[in-house]
Amino acid sequence: MRIELTDDPVEFRRRAGEFLSRDPLRNTVVATAVENFSNGLSDGRAHFAAVAADGAVVGVGMQTGGHSVYLGDVPDSSVSALVTAFAERAPGTPGVEAAPGIALVFAERWSALRGSKFRMDFASRLYRLGVLRPPEVSGTARRAVDADLDVCERWLRDMQRETGVGLDRAAIRVRIALGRLWLWEDGGRPVALAAHQARAYGWSRIGPVYTPPEARRNGYAAALTAHVSQWLRDKGSRVCLFTDLANPTSNKIYQEIGYEPVHNFVHYLFE
Repeated sequence: MRIELTDDPVEFRRRAGEFLSRDPLRNTVVATAVENFSNGLSDGRAHFAAVAADGAVVGVGMQTGGHSVYLGDVPDSSVSALVTAFAERAPGTPGVEAAPGIALVFAERWSALRGSKFRMDFASRLYRLGVLRPPEVSGTARRAVDADLDVCERWLRDMQRETGVGLDRAAIRVRIALGRLWLWEDGGRPVALAAHQARAYGWSRIGPVYTPPEARRNGYAAALTAHVSQWLRDKGSRVCLFTDLANPTSNKIYQEIGYEPVHNFVHYLFE
């Protein structure tokens, strides 16, 4: 088994595209990142890894910017080689995110190699859209426009502080320009937002989704997510999203509107 590392997203897409297309849901994060880097929507340093056996790609992973190593579907037997490859190419990576068993083994072997410790940061769950059940909620959805930039930036900055997930002003501006950021309005004022990624191998992923504290417990996020889900489905996409397993509210409401659990993931931080 061999690890093929490249900083060229186009080359990686050529090499691993067939593998990604076989299970684009399981590999949605890698698939979306490859599309964004290939099309110039993401920039900065990126390392993409293809796990190869007998000439065929059998697993994928990546490390982008200052983020953690992210492993898609990879064989158990490839983890040690992936640790070695990423330790050489991205020694300062802050952690790893992967399926629970894979993430734990990677973190253990990384710590043994680097003489460091690790701790669990969060666990997430990937959902796919089944039969959509939109809730009855006051208000309407609309796409965000340039005039909404400041409120979107403020909310996503607050989300970053609350959850560690957010978007910076430049990323928000791009999503508005591309029509990938939506707002729910009630009484003429925005009360929730939701973004989505471009379609990759037939799937579109919703997120982030945020409601400011003063507007919570009104169903706004659920209603907006349902609206965007239907819009994406009408455009021909299959739809998925992630939730934080520590947040029972989001896991409950997404299942209520028709999302079905698929895979769990764990993120470990290196210390």
